[in-house]
Amino acid sequence: MVDARAAKARAKPANQSMPRAGSSIPPHAHCRICQCPVDLKADPRVCKDTTCIEELDRRETSERRMRTWMLIFFGLFALTFVGPLLLRAVG
Repeated sequence: MVDARAAKARAKPANQSMPRAGSSIPPHAHCRICQCPVDLKADPRVCKDTTCIEELDRRETSERRMRTWMLIFFGLFALTFVGPLLLRAVG
């Protein structure tokens, strides 16, 4: 059986697990591709490495294409349900 009091005594309090505001790590963000630290104001949030920039462009293009296809398929799907209703109302 687990001794709850002993486990609670060994556990770190929640406020000690997070770094304090005066810690030695400066505020930063991470590159979306390689996860290396970048400046907080970097827009887009990638490092200056050309492979990361190219990969981000490739991902954004792919996301745009996927969003467009999803809208097209949703429109066709909706049309299959709304179309017959409109034809019945008109005819």
